[in-house]
Amino acid sequence: MLLSMHAALISTPGGVFQGVWLLIHFGFFLLWQPFFSAEREVAPVSALLLAVLTAGIVWFVSGWMIAAWLLLLLGILGGRVFTTRPEHGERFYLVAFAYLMMVLLFWAVPTLLLPGQDVPDALAVFARYVLPLALALLAVLRLPREDATTLVFDFFYAVLVFQLGLVLSLGSIVAMRVTGEDYLEAVLITVTGFGLALLALAILWNPHRSFSGLGTYFSTYLMSVGMPFELWMRRIAELAETEDDPRRFLEQALREVAALPWMRGGRWRSPDGEGQFGEQGDHSTRFHHLALEIVFFSNVALSPALNLHMRLLAQVVGEFYEGKRREKALTQHAYLQAVHETGARLTHDVKNLLQSLYTLTSMAPREPAEGYQGLLQRQLPQLTRRLQSTLEKLRSPEIEARDHPVAATVWWSETERRLAGTDVALEATIAGDEEVPAALLDTFAENAIDNARAKRAREPGLAIAMHLAVDAGHIELSVRDTGSAVPAETAGRLFRAPVERSGGWGIGLFNVSRLARQAGYELRLAANVDGDVRFALARQR
Repeated sequence: MLLSMHAALISTPGGVFQGVWLLIHFGFFLLWQPFFSAEREVAPVSALLLAVLTAGIVWFVSGWMIAAWLLLLLGILGGRVFTTRPEHGERFYLVAFAYLMMVLLFWAVPTLLLPGQDVPDALAVFARYVLPLALALLAVLRLPREDATTLVFDFFYAVLVFQLGLVLSLGSIVAMRVTGEDYLEAVLITVTGFGLALLALAILWNPHRSFSGLGTYFSTYLMSVGMPFELWMRRIAELAETEDDPRRFLEQALREVAALPWMRGGRWRSPDGEGQFGEQGDHSTRFHHLALEIVFFSNVALSPALNLHMRLLAQVVGEFYEGKRREKALTQHAYLQAVHETGARLTHDVKNLLQSLYTLTSMAPREPAEGYQGLLQRQLPQLTRRLQSTLEKLRSPEIEARDHPVAATVWWSETERRLAGTDVALEATIAGDEEVPAALLDTFAENAIDNARAKRAREPGLAIAMHLAVDAGHIELSVRDTGSAVPAETAGRLFRAPVERSGGWGIGLFNVSRLARQAGYELRLAANVDGDVRFALARQR
């Protein structure tokens, strides 16, 4: 390939032989080029287009086109020289690179770009007859192995080498104004000047005792894309230490990302819900990491470097967020374990106490009485059944206690009798003879009413009402109060985990929700606005 190019260079410019040698050179180049495999089958359309393009270039070839082609070859070889390991033929490409550089400066530029320039005879002999002999070294040096693991092309080095050859060529032409049109002296001045400049840059590039080197700053800039990445990471680390809630951590971390100059906003979705930050834009980039999905909106389309950088930021946020979720899950597990261990330690004492209470309540009077006797008559039979059920669970904890269903009318009648004269308004709409799980409904009603009463201690004047609706297979028991709405953060965690609050909605409703799912029911917050807060237990259709 290089010999055919040399033959084209020393041929008469614009002559037939120059076109023939260039055509041969392009054929060898197609076999050698490092971008596509030489054994690859070429489509007929591509082959026709390549033939037409090659014929047009050969027919309309000019001096500046050949010089530009030599610069492209220099760039391609430069992308191979600096990425080839010595044992794979580094010297092989260095010889070809040196030949192209010298033939460009000593022959192509003065003869093709400067037609009126006189080339010294010694330089002409050196370029025409001595330089081709250097290519004979390629037959002696070890042929580089080119397979899938060693065939590497570095585009960055190729661009740098192309620019170096271009600057040396044009710099030599410009330096002729200083040397009195002496091209050889201009080349020597240009090469020497650039050599000294590269030597100084090499000295400053590597670190020394009191200087970290320009390479360190350049690498830092490439890794950070001009962005304060270390400052952002420090903020995220501080936020991870101070914020325990995963959702709040995620929202604050993404607000830090939105502060970047090229960002407009975004949205996210996770098992804890979804949200958005900032503003939406025309350019969006989506990232997934574990259970977190993030969409970033930017002012402009992200370049490959920025895309890789934003992917790293999304992974950092995702890892911290997932760690916070695991930490919260372990905290809840430890909380429930502590509750169960405490219950296990007190089982014996509680069992003795319940046995005593059961003996006492079984001796309650059977006839109605006034005042306190009437209250005992209404409350003690229900308490007796509850204590008996609890004793059965304590005697056989490994067996899930069965919730015996009763008619809805019967359960409601007993509930009315039990809550008669209290501060709870009762209302029922019962159609049919549906049966309901008495223990589940009792547990829900007691927890919801106790929570509402605790809430009324903070909000005087709060009204409490309970409603039962039974119609054509649909069963729903709801407890409503007229107090303030449940905070959005607390509402999102209800029924999924214990809520660390002393005023209610703690482990009680969490256990009711678990028991409801086992019985085919669903516990939900049906309404949550100021003046209308309603918890509902309904049978799933």
